[in-house]
Amino acid sequence: MTAYPKVSINMAMTLDGKVSRPDGKWYGLSSRNDKKRMDEIRSRADVLILGKNSILNDDPVIHLRYVENEEDPRPVILLRSGTLPEDKKVFRFSKQPPLIFCLNENYSVVRANLCSVAEIILLPGDDLNPADVLKILSEMGYHEILLEGGPSLNDSFFRLDLISRIYVTIVPFIIGKKDLPSITGDRKEYPDFDHKKWDLVSSETSENEVFLIYHRVE
Repeated sequence: MTAYPKVSINMAMTLDGKVSRPDGKWYGLSSRNDKKRMDEIRSRADVLILGKNSILNDDPVIHLRYVENEEDPRPVILLRSGTLPEDKKVFRFSKQPPLIFCLNENYSVVRANLCSVAEIILLPGDDLNPADVLKILSEMGYHEILLEGGPSLNDSFFRLDLISRIYVTIVPFIIGKKDLPSITGDRKEYPDFDHKKWDLVSSETSENEVFLIYHRVE
């Protein structure tokens, strides 16, 4: 049996369970305290996995700003289709070249566009299977993986039961729009969801935010 790296997700969520603003972006939902905790969580990871939509919509800062004397996790990008502009922050400011996983259908365009700013890995088949990605990352010596790519990326890992830790920040807003995503982004429920338990191992409050950590029960 393949020993996959440990995978965590980190998300900020409103009181009504939303993880983005009505325009689909996350900016402004969490505080400076949450951003500091985000860096603390990132500093414990070897790899930070990002999705295409998160980079296009939010252009996140991926280097550590609030934690000193720690190495940045290596950015890893899953590109199922198309490519990305090379002026995004993940390419401009990463201390290690981002690692991009792509497929046959977009390998040529990704290589032509990004080979000077990233390391590119072609996966066989017609989908980026998270288990295949984790196997390669494990073989490369990475053991702690953090997902910050958003609901769709989280969902692809949850459906294969690959998540072992959840970091959630509850932020003091109620948005009310019913079609905004939660921490996972699919219309289908998870089989036997009520038989897969999560232990609350930490709960802290700071000002108006609550910081929760859940571990999967093996």
